[in-house]
Amino acid sequence: MKKNKWIWISIFILIPWISKGQLYDISCDEYTFINPDTNNLEINESPSMSHFFSKLDSLVLFGDRKLNIFHIGDSHIQADFFSHRLRDNFQNIARGQNGGRGFIFPYQMAETNNPLNYNVSWTGKWDNCKIVDRNTKCSTGLGGISIITKDSVASFSVFMSSDNQHDYFFNQVRLFHNYDTSQWKVYPSDTSQRYSQRFFPEYGYTLFHFTELKDSIRFNITMSDSISVVVPYQLLGLSLDNSDPGIVYHSSGVNGANIQDWLKSQYLQKHLSAINPDLIIISLGTNDSYSRTFNQQEFKYNYRRLVEKMKNAAPDAAFILTAPGDNYLYRRYLNRNISKAVNIIREIAQDQQLAFWNFYSVMGKMNSIKYWHNAGLTAHDFLHFNQKGYSLQGNLLFHAIMKAYHDHIHKPKQPKPKAKAKINK
Repeated sequence: MKKNKWIWISIFILIPWISKGQLYDISCDEYTFINPDTNNLEINESPSMSHFFSKLDSLVLFGDRKLNIFHIGDSHIQADFFSHRLRDNFQNIARGQNGGRGFIFPYQMAETNNPLNYNVSWTGKWDNCKIVDRNTKCSTGLGGISIITKDSVASFSVFMSSDNQHDYFFNQVRLFHNYDTSQWKVYPSDTSQRYSQRFFPEYGYTLFHFTELKDSIRFNITMSDSISVVVPYQLLGLSLDNSDPGIVYHSSGVNGANIQDWLKSQYLQKHLSAINPDLIIISLGTNDSYSRTFNQQEFKYNYRRLVEKMKNAAPDAAFILTAPGDNYLYRRYLNRNISKAVNIIREIAQDQQLAFWNFYSVMGKMNSIKYWHNAGLTAHDFLHFNQKGYSLQGNLLFHAIMKAYHDHIHKPKQPKPKAKAKINK
């Protein structure tokens, strides 16, 4: 009886909100080229997705846990418009759902575009290498990029933007890095801050725990004296955490990345295990299919390998595989490979009982990028969206997830099988 009571309370709290859609502002009447009837999450009888929704139940009703979501992708994710819209929506499900900012990468230090919701600064000379580089020889992890210094004295800072919808305070920082502790010393530059430091070599990070909450941090990196052969310091990303319950939406993307590029990331599994996600969203396939010679068998093989790799790192995580959107090849030619990539991703989701979101269909299928462009939702390359377009995409995916969550809440409980009467022989 108690369980049923809480189910009805959750329905009372969430269903009006889901049906009105006020927090994700989907104006499909304005965009008649969108197919809202297809905006559904194909669950494929995924037991892990059902388990994730049960965790969400518990968080919303009791505030008793953190839920970690990790979203991996390419340039559509690196800018963090798409993923940040999902982050805001998830953290607005109910009061107190902001569990922290989570994993970030200081992209500006790698001479590429940084999300707008945090800023970075640094001193010293830093080189970089990315998973998309040819003959990549450096170590990369969850961020897909490595920034490297040999300077004897260097530093970097991270600070949250003031215009964020949520305040992302943290009292824990996980630095994901690869370095020789006998050669390098890494420490907060503010010596008045009280903190503890602990190494987790099995996960590839150092944990700094502070006694006070903060919204910015600066780390100094200094080389030990009398070093004859310098092994460079490599920063692979960081996670800004706190002890509050709620949802943490980690995201990582690399411009131009395809599936095979992410398979080159040596520490991806190790770092993913450290994040310990409850839900993994994979938004890849655009760059794989952006070619006149799309190899479908190779794409399927690599996609399956990436899923298996991530499953091994996070065996309890639910998955959502998202389809790439429509685009033009070289700004002018219809890209007929997209539908082929979509079919492959859907097949993998069905075979492995993972959730699937067909954004290609929701968007309007082939040539729909033209209508999105005419509506002022895309960049001029007919490949990327602008901030408004990515926000709409994030709202659409969130709406699909919430509809699936609505179905989970309403799902009738299976009656327990009656015990067979014993027959005395």
